[in-house]
Amino acid sequence: MLPSVSDLAELGKMLEQHRVRLLAMLRRRIDTAPIDPEVILQETFLLARKRWTRFTAEARMRPYPWLYRLTLDCLIVEWRRRARQADGRIMPFPEQSSIQMGIGLVDPGTSPSQAAARNECQQHMRKALDQLKDTDREILWMRHNDGLSLREAAEVVGISADAAAQRYV
Repeated sequence: MLPSVSDLAELGKMLEQHRVRLLAMLRRRIDTAPIDPEVILQETFLLARKRWTRFTAEARMRPYPWLYRLTLDCLIVEWRRRARQADGRIMPFPEQSSIQMGIGLVDPGTSPSQAAARNECQQHMRKALDQLKDTDREILWMRHNDGLSLREAAEVVGISADAAAQRYV
């Protein structure tokens, strides 16, 4: 069942309220990929419209984490669609985003010795991030790059806030 006109207005208002944060999240994750974040946000609206009735009936998630999850799903679908078109295979979501997160967690130095130490620290960070489960890496990304609270990150990945806190630590 499709939402009513008043539901669509409420959905549109909710999406507009979170638009800036969602676009920023998309731009960080897309980085250099030839994907337009505005197109992904439009796809998110269409998907949200289809799922609106269930969202309002269940009321399990708050609006931003729900939209964040839908936006991320739309981005992954678009990435995979483009990858299939490129060579007929499904490619995984780009790992560059987790590498950038690791680099972002390390404070940049200024001298050559600081740059060498930073490089070494970044390599250790990459190795540590590679050993994490996808969900754990995703929680770190959402906390440090997208500014989600642990509760919001937990809602996005579908776990309890306590479990997200455990994984974060």
